[in-house]
Amino acid sequence: MFLAAAFFLVISGAVLTALAWQNATEAVPARGGEYTEGMTGQPTYVNPVLASSEADKALTRLLFANLPVLADKIEPDQNGRVWRVRLKEGLVWSDGRQLTSDDVVFTVQKIQDPETQSPLFGAWQGVAANRMSELELQFNLVGPYSFFGENLETLYVLPKHLYAETPSPNWRLSEYNLKPIGSGPFAFDFSEKQPNGFITSYHLKENPNYAGGAALLQKFTVRFFSKPEDLLKAFNGGTVDGFATLDPEMVGKVDRSYQSISFGLPGYYAVFLNQSQNLALKETAVRRALSESVDRKKLIDGIFRGKAVAVTGPVPPAFLPAAEPVAPDLDAVRANLEAAGWKMGENNVREKTVGRSDKIRLEFTLTVPELPFLEQTAEELQSAWREAGIQANLERVPADGIVNGAIKNREYQAVLFGNVMNPPGDLYSFWHSNERFHPGLNLSLYSGREADRLIENVRRELDAEKRLADLRELQEAISSDFPAVFLYSPDYQMLANKELRGVSSGLIADLADRFRKAGEWHLRTARALK
Repeated sequence: MFLAAAFFLVISGAVLTALAWQNATEAVPARGGEYTEGMTGQPTYVNPVLASSEADKALTRLLFANLPVLADKIEPDQNGRVWRVRLKEGLVWSDGRQLTSDDVVFTVQKIQDPETQSPLFGAWQGVAANRMSELELQFNLVGPYSFFGENLETLYVLPKHLYAETPSPNWRLSEYNLKPIGSGPFAFDFSEKQPNGFITSYHLKENPNYAGGAALLQKFTVRFFSKPEDLLKAFNGGTVDGFATLDPEMVGKVDRSYQSISFGLPGYYAVFLNQSQNLALKETAVRRALSESVDRKKLIDGIFRGKAVAVTGPVPPAFLPAAEPVAPDLDAVRANLEAAGWKMGENNVREKTVGRSDKIRLEFTLTVPELPFLEQTAEELQSAWREAGIQANLERVPADGIVNGAIKNREYQAVLFGNVMNPPGDLYSFWHSNERFHPGLNLSLYSGREADRLIENVRRELDAEKRLADLRELQEAISSDFPAVFLYSPDYQMLANKELRGVSSGLIADLADRFRKAGEWHLRTARALK
């Protein structure tokens, strides 16, 4: 009896002690573990000045630090024309060399060099970067630019000591583009490739000298796949711990337990109309009919399972919340086309007489990247437009070739494509008349004096309320011309094993920005006093 009572007291004491410890402590991230991310594509230029593909940009986020992480202080003057930066002391590259203001100035100057052919070239015009001391530098702008702070967020610094002696035209040949020396949360360890040259994986290790604090994961591996179905198979088989996608069909084929983390993007998908390639598209009545025939809610529910937002104008819903999508009134659409002279013709396709006897059909070709959710969208649009007497012929093209093919040369009548605005809120590259041709991204070749004026105002205006007012005017100015059929802004979903913690969801300016705080990702926890 005595022994039983003593045993009970011991057990009770242990339980009470455990409960007291549990109440007095909390779970905190702990170091250790390995994580493997999967993605399609191939790294080519793991160099923040040259990176343009998803693979390249993802690796640069993991291997390089951006200026806000490296800086101790960033201060703009009241007019937004001068930005002073002081770097943290003791910054080093992953090869042990010191990181100074010389590296920052060098990076900006190389972005601005036309011979480097940096995709960031346009964002850094009108800016002079000047060294003030080893730790201090200054940016002088020709005029105030309200998004310059966002520009600094995307400035990932290169090591001058590795690239200074290489002529700009030869940068793309540098071995450091595939074996980078960086300053990010992770450092390059080694890569693997097949005999045919296909790079299968990048193996990274923690960088103890990272200015943002040592990474919690000890190792980070990125595996590359040529096809989405191979990536999906690897995730289902457990050889990949996570991946990200915009494709809801891919998510639906996952057959293992996982967590889903959603990211919003400052962008959208739309059908951009090239009026120079099709006579019918020159008419506002036709472009309006194309837009008003679309059931955006049906697209979002059917294709994205509700994980998207309807878009009806050029300003992303992250900045101007979109109104609830209105169901199309096809009777009104048909009546408006009739009133504009478009009568039903052969094969239920409308036509119009121009001049004395010439007839043009309400028909055009829609170019679509070969991505399942975009192809499904195109088929839904084709069906909806057919109900209004409009014939859209679908031209499917490889997704990895459309940018340097049809889009670069503006060889399309209409194209279904996505805009992601970086910096968020800056519509210049996408809707200003100066950006109608390559390398600009004004895919509708849109030109409007009022729109240009408002876009420029938004870029200059430092007052947030006034900038928002200009964005509202800009939304109306462009939308009323119907230069595109605006559709939706889908969530970007990251699927990962349930053990992964520390991934911050929310709005990101670029798909690769989900890795911006990868140093905080963790698989392990420990108890610490509250």
